[in-house]
Amino acid sequence: MTSESESSVAELTPNPSNHQSVTPLENNLLTITGHKFNGSNYHQWSHSVMIFICGKDKEDYITRTTVPPEESSARYRTWKAENHMVVSWLSNSMTIEMGENFMYYQIAKEIWDATRETYSNKDNTSSIFEIKGILHDLSQGEMTITDYFNALTRYWQQLDMLEDIKWHCPEDTQQYNKILEKERIYKFLLGLNKELDEVRGRILSIKPLPSVREVFSVVRREESRRKVMLGLGTTILTSTESSALAANRGQNFSNIQ
Repeated sequence: MTSESESSVAELTPNPSNHQSVTPLENNLLTITGHKFNGSNYHQWSHSVMIFICGKDKEDYITRTTVPPEESSARYRTWKAENHMVVSWLSNSMTIEMGENFMYYQIAKEIWDATRETYSNKDNTSSIFEIKGILHDLSQGEMTITDYFNALTRYWQQLDMLEDIKWHCPEDTQQYNKILEKERIYKFLLGLNKELDEVRGRILSIKPLPSVREVFSVVRREESRRKVMLGLGTTILTSTESSALAANRGQNFSNIQ
């Protein structure tokens, strides 16, 4: 009968046929995340790193408390290699200064737990307040519609990560998501420049309101249409001026003859 400890170890035993296995060369060349951990961006860093490690099927090394195989075990060398591979991923995803704080950690989960306990800022009140303040002041201004929407989306995603609300029933979750979607539509529309008042009014007249992505798509098409029309206006003006110039030249040529 397999003991609980042996069972946990077995779950971390690498499968040689696993297509997600990583070669040493690949390990050295990997870029884990664009969010280098610097001590103030824990949530963005941990989220992007977890996606990467899950994609490599190695999340057990940072999410589960598992007893390593005995050093005499045939599995130990492989476990050690994969654990150190994950350690290197975590270290390489940090700034040099931050990585030095974890240089002598030998177990991947110890690094993961230490960063969470030290930098996760479980009381997110100040971070949430800061992001909501940024969102309150954010408007399109000189940005394109796409840049404006992308900026909003980044801050919305950060809020979603910090405000991890747990509802007791699916109906409450669905209702909350509908309210949140509508609030984000209002925020997006309120921040648009004045020349887009017409399309904003058309969208607000739709019942029920479309999704925030659909609203963005409609506004972006209107922005493109306006650019095309302005371009055509310039082209027409230039064409008219050219025709007048050609007519004047023809008249002058006739007078010379």
